[in-house]
Amino acid sequence: MALGLSKVFSSVTKPKLVEVTEPKIYSIKNAQEAYYRYLFPQNTEQPLSLPQKLVINVVQEALQKKPTRQKAVPHLPHVIPRLMRSLRDPDSSVKDYVEIINKDPVMSAAVLKLGNSVYFNPIGKRIDNIERAVVKLGIEGLRAVLSAAVMQPIIQRESAYFSQCGQRMWQHSLNTAVACEIIAKNTKTPEPFKVYLLGLVHDIGKITIFSELCKQFKKNGEEISPGYNAFVPLMKVLSPAVSYWVAKDWELPTELCKALAEQVNISAGSKVSPYAHILYKANMVTEVYTTSYANNKKLAASVLAGLDLPENMFDTLDTLSLEL
Repeated sequence: MALGLSKVFSSVTKPKLVEVTEPKIYSIKNAQEAYYRYLFPQNTEQPLSLPQKLVINVVQEALQKKPTRQKAVPHLPHVIPRLMRSLRDPDSSVKDYVEIINKDPVMSAAVLKLGNSVYFNPIGKRIDNIERAVVKLGIEGLRAVLSAAVMQPIIQRESAYFSQCGQRMWQHSLNTAVACEIIAKNTKTPEPFKVYLLGLVHDIGKITIFSELCKQFKKNGEEISPGYNAFVPLMKVLSPAVSYWVAKDWELPTELCKALAEQVNISAGSKVSPYAHILYKANMVTEVYTTSYANNKKLAASVLAGLDLPENMFDTLDTLSLEL
């Protein structure tokens, strides 16, 4: 299947490339397969019916068309790029954040809701002012709001499978965003918050395919549990490309779109841009964290060392999981 990604590599300035190396003990494919088995543990070998195969073909063709993707994926709120710039500008003030947030009713509501949550407002005194909420939340809280504004509307909450598969993909996206930022800071990569966004959106292709398949199965009267064979083959083929296409549809920064495009068929020996290399490492280590850290810490630690990542990476992800 032609995915039409070749043009992106010739249309942008080429940065210094970094070679992808795999941990000796565990390959990219090992990590990917274990993660898919984690997402879809039920009915993994259940054969597909003819109607189910037809649904998969329809979704595969439809998501390659921009009008269909625009219906499947909500538009990125217009205030997000401005808020991103302000969050990484050390000279930005509370007044700047408030001005931006007030321009979007959905964002304003999300800020007030989070500002009144038990986590950020344990005393329970009602906050009904955006400025007070921004002060209470701080930079980290605003990032949480940004994360929700970007990703949560995309997950198909109407699906009976959200609590299992959708929630797991959402958690993985947040983990990868945090891992990207940690790696960026350790390697002194400029604008680590931009890399955070890259991690946050990297699996939007998986989430979109999952949502569309769920909707189409339901529309066709398919009482299907989230089995491996129904979802994973299409995700493996198409999800990196869909992530790239959605990022382009959203007009995200060129270097982020390129980094997403470079995840298509990434393997040991591939030479990729610095952002793509950070995403590769962050995605792999968070897949291993999800699937192996709890029951095979030796393997997880070996992968961490093989990727030359900080020893406290898993501790940081543990803290994030507790907060969520």
